Amino acid sequence: MAVAVQCIKNGFDLKVSLPLTVAAVAVGLLGVTYFEDHKQRLTTVFVFGILISFALYAALFNEKFKRQCNALLIFCLSFTVKLTYVLGTSVYERQHDVNWFGAPDEAAPGHLGYVAYLFYNHKLYDADYRGISQYCHPPLHHALCAVWINLMNGVFGVDMNKAVESVQILPMFYSLTIIITAYKIFRHFRLDGAALYIPFIITAFHPCFTFLASLVNNDALAWALTMGAVLLTLKWYKEPTLKNIIGIALCIGLGMMAKLSAALIAIPVAIVFLVVLIRSFKKLWKKLLGHFVAFGAVCAPLGLWFPVRGLIRWGIPLTYVQELPEMDQSIKGITFWERITDFSLVQVKNVYENWLWRDEYGEPQGFNEHNPLIAILKNSVFGEFINGNNFATRQYMNKVCAVFFWLAVFIAAVAFVCIITGTIRKGAADRVQKVFLVYTYAFLVGNLYVLSMNYRFVCSMNFRYLMPTVIIGALFLGFELSNAEKSGIAAAKALKICLAPASVVFAVLSSFIYFMVALGE
Repeated sequence: MAVAVQCIKNGFDLKVSLPLTVAAVAVGLLGVTYFEDHKQRLTTVFVFGILISFALYAALFNEKFKRQCNALLIFCLSFTVKLTYVLGTSVYERQHDVNWFGAPDEAAPGHLGYVAYLFYNHKLYDADYRGISQYCHPPLHHALCAVWINLMNGVFGVDMNKAVESVQILPMFYSLTIIITAYKIFRHFRLDGAALYIPFIITAFHPCFTFLASLVNNDALAWALTMGAVLLTLKWYKEPTLKNIIGIALCIGLGMMAKLSAALIAIPVAIVFLVVLIRSFKKLWKKLLGHFVAFGAVCAPLGLWFPVRGLIRWGIPLTYVQELPEMDQSIKGITFWERITDFSLVQVKNVYENWLWRDEYGEPQGFNEHNPLIAILKNSVFGEFINGNNFATRQYMNKVCAVFFWLAVFIAAVAFVCIITGTIRKGAADRVQKVFLVYTYAFLVGNLYVLSMNYRFVCSMNFRYLMPTVIIGALFLGFELSNAEKSGIAAAKALKICLAPASVVFAVLSSFIYFMVALGE
């Protein structure tokens, strides 16, 4: 495409551009297939993807569409990083509760076991599912995975193991839609220039959306639909049409059908509904009442049918959460108050998440992460599974990761301050929109702290329950950067001067680290 555009720009016709385009594609494909070594293939994908991204940018760039071209470049580079990481990560690597892809006559536990059961039986597990890990989740994501595997294996004849591996295409797609939705939210508030690019770079290259792209569980789909609900709520607030509110209902209902915790977004959305109803009650109450009835008629059945089925048939509580067995990652010996107030420096001596482990004699070593804030700062950039073991032969990477962690902490801290200042100051968003965004942020963070208090394990303090907060924080960063450009105040200009290079370094380090993790040892 880049070759074709450049040929047309320089006056060459299709007869010239078409062979050159085919040749360019052939070179890329041969580069990938030529190497038998997995690391060489990944390197080829990574390097070739970066080159294609810049080639497209150079070919398509137009001053009139400068913003769109810059955003496309950021997105394409982000896609390259995610694709490389997914290709270097198996469905059994760095995953949460996947277990194994079961046999036809087996109700195997875990997310892959759930997918396998739906794939072979074409129906839900028809018994009390509390004894089987992950079957308590609504089935939308797992059913889509089962359909995908059936398409790959049954229609296209792909080997079963490869078909199961290919299911990561779905979470990668969901992760990419989150990046696109974030861009649309930024543009909804007319962010432009540095106020757009800096938040978009931080979002597009944030590691949480990179490792989300490889996760076989239901997180990616649930968050993609949640962010769709956020965008459509902002649109409905500006233009309260039936189309927009049906879109919100579908996003929340289907989000709950992927993972019940998607219902958390319904509370901030309800606040927006209530404000609009109070403001426009005299003129639009009939119209709004119709909207809310339509919303309930679509959202409630989609979101609640699965837990209601469990309640009626087996007496399973609507808010049932699967209990975890006793294990080394338990932090029950520390009170919740001690955990949230402990900021001793020993916890950040290691920038990776701390886990208790046992030596060759079975003796416990190290300690478990226990402060939720410190835990989420760590696993927001490295997840649970990336640590020094990933870089055993590349010790320099530990220093790179340490620099990246503290840079991420700095950006997160600035974003949090911007949320506070942006809520107070006037800006692109009005008071209701700010309340909606801040409440969404607060409900997600509050839910994690409640989860951490009630389920006292290291895994309960995981940033995968908070991923939309990255976008909200980046958005408020954009608000403050936009104010900085308009105000001309020296301190405001300093914010822009500081964050522009920080965001670029953040993107480069994030890409490099996850490329190295994908390569493996």
